[in-house]
Amino acid sequence: MRSIASALLRTSIVAPMALAAVFCSATPANAAAISMNWSCQGTIFGIGQTSSMSTSVDGTAPSSVASGSAVAITLTPGASSVPSSASGFTVTNISNLKMTWPVPANSTLVSATVSGGTVAGTVSTAGGNIVLTVPGPIAGGTTFTPPAVTINVTAGAAGTPITSKYAGTSYASPGMTMTTKVAIVGNVATACYPNPSPTLTTTSVV
Repeated sequence: MRSIASALLRTSIVAPMALAAVFCSATPANAAAISMNWSCQGTIFGIGQTSSMSTSVDGTAPSSVASGSAVAITLTPGASSVPSSASGFTVTNISNLKMTWPVPANSTLVSATVSGGTVAGTVSTAGGNIVLTVPGPIAGGTTFTPPAVTINVTAGAAGTPITSKYAGTSYASPGMTMTTKVAIVGNVATACYPNPSPTLTTTSVV
């Protein structure tokens, strides 16, 4: 009994380390890639455990457009690695990964599409947000690249730029979520928000 309790206690401490290692940024292929720092929280045995992780994203958009014109903004997440273990505990996989972006400021959403990546994903729009979903599962010990998301919008009023950012301001209002399956612990729901939250693209409207 003591050994089981000890293992569970050790797991409650180690699992957040596994979560923090889920997104270890690979070297960006493009020098324009922006580094992202995420504050994350996973609930383990009813207790919230916090951690941080990093990713990268490459944002491309026109430098300037006319008011009322069509604009395509492409956000390409960088390659990430899923650890196979953490302090002796096996990370089986991650699943149901979701990345969220609000509709870019000073624009009207027309559509959103996905392309590329090494794992399958879909994009949806709801409540003023664009959501990339990668169902997975993505096995521990593998490296993957989520699909790029192209957000098609109509430019708003002249004089105010179109800017894109990740969603998320707190654990309760995240910009990225996932489920991490860890041995002994099981499935751990994880919520992350960008801290800080950099602007990914800027387009002047003239």
